[in-house]
Amino acid sequence: MRIAINAQLLSYSDNYRNGGISRYIRHLLTALAKQPGKHEYTVFVNGQETVERLREEQEIPAQLEYIPVVWPESSPIARVKWEQLHLPSLLRERHIEVFHSPANVLPEMLPRSCAGVVTLHDMAFLRYPEVLTRAKQLYHRGFTMRSLRRANMIIAVSQSTKKDAIELAGITSNQIQIVYPCIDERFSNVITIEARQAFCQKHGLSGGYLLYLGTLEPRKNITTLLEAYREVREVYQREEKLALVGGKGWLYDEIFAKAQRLGLASEVLFPGYVSDEEQLLWYHGASVFVYPSLYEGFGLPVAESLACGIPVVTSNVSSLPEAGSDLALTVDPLDSHALAAALQRALTDEALRQRCGRLAPTIVQRFSAQVMAERTVAVYELAAEQHQAQRKKLA
Repeated sequence: MRIAINAQLLSYSDNYRNGGISRYIRHLLTALAKQPGKHEYTVFVNGQETVERLREEQEIPAQLEYIPVVWPESSPIARVKWEQLHLPSLLRERHIEVFHSPANVLPEMLPRSCAGVVTLHDMAFLRYPEVLTRAKQLYHRGFTMRSLRRANMIIAVSQSTKKDAIELAGITSNQIQIVYPCIDERFSNVITIEARQAFCQKHGLSGGYLLYLGTLEPRKNITTLLEAYREVREVYQREEKLALVGGKGWLYDEIFAKAQRLGLASEVLFPGYVSDEEQLLWYHGASVFVYPSLYEGFGLPVAESLACGIPVVTSNVSSLPEAGSDLALTVDPLDSHALAAALQRALTDEALRQRCGRLAPTIVQRFSAQVMAERTVAVYELAAEQHQAQRKKLA
């Protein structure tokens, strides 16, 4: 079977574009390269440089072909035009039987001979539209909603996302398959005590630190975290610093202003975007990982932290309890007092900390790349079967 994947949002940039969706695509391609199976894959990526980076990371099998398409990464409009106006003709020329968009949107003019599969990461544009720019709201309300209703099969990244698709978009349950994102294989690497100590000393964090890792944007609820962190310091007399690690996304100015107003400027670090290798050290060096997001399609950093054996405090909403795997402490994300109390428990509950360390390998196994790829390919095959059956009915 000939399968095409639109990997245009795969990015190696040192900013928020190299975030959740980009990593999801990269992990999927890496897993397919290792076990391509019986199908042939055409993958469209942004530019020859991306192709070269993938070649450095993978041994590319004969069944997998990367096609570079050039558009300026700083111009989403150029990407949308290519996806909607030029991509359909490329799918016809290559006689593609299944097309997968790993990022919410299918071409409007998808060839009739081609089954459509779309990965739905979240429905924040309907649940929390106020945390998105006006342009993003319009894009998703138009393209994403139509794509969900036209797709042969939808991959939801969590049970929570599937529930949202049924409730908010009217999608039938049997049209949606849940495939969890994976944790990168590097999370199986052993980080020595010496390496952790050297990392913490380098960043002036030998006294320990609370870690948030993700894009700086309103949905992540970082302003409430800052309020809870002030309480941790003042009420519980903790001296650990707070590291807010990640690239600037959008509408982030209030985060910096809040830290200043609360008098926390000297206690809060903003390292910005960090590389994959450094991410691992940030995780392993942390005393506690905290992720008080208002809404997540999955919340991969929660699972990644648990895979490192680090206690986690996160929200009790959307998919975050799923990512937490009954190990994370969950609280109302808008209750800064509850958040502060949970952070204090994570810092002091030795039984919890030992349990997190002991169960870390099970988290890596649960969210493995191999499992994600196998289940994704099964969705491709199911979509093709359903599409062929529909065409026979219409014939």
